[in-house]
Amino acid sequence: MKKILYISALISVLYAQAYDCLASGSARESFNYELKYGRTVVYRGQTNNLRRRESEHLRDGKKFTHMRKIGKAKTNQGAREAEQRFLEAYRKSHNGQNPKYNQTDHG
Repeated sequence: MKKILYISALISVLYAQAYDCLASGSARESFNYELKYGRTVVYRGQTNNLRRRESEHLRDGKKFTHMRKIGKAKTNQGAREAEQRFLEAYRKSHNGQNPKYNQTDHG
C-alpha cells in the first residue's frame, strides 16, 4: 500500500511540474532553423513546427534549396535569444546586412 501511495504522489508531482512548465511557456518546444540557398544562409528563424514553417516560406515565395534545424529544442525565449545572437554575428561578418529574407535586426 505504501508503494502505491508513493508512486501516486510521485506521478502527481511530475504531472504538476510538467503542467507548470507548459503553462509558464518554459517548455522546450521551439527550434532554431535556417534557410539556405546552396551554402548561403538566406533566412534564420525559430518555430515550434518546422514542417509547417517550411511550407509557409515556400508559399511566401522565398527561394531556398534546403532548411536546416539548428541545435536542440529550446524554450521560446531561448530560441529568440539564439536567433538574435546569430543575426548579430551575421551582421558583423556581412557589412551590417541581415540574411536576404530577415527584414529586422531581431528576426
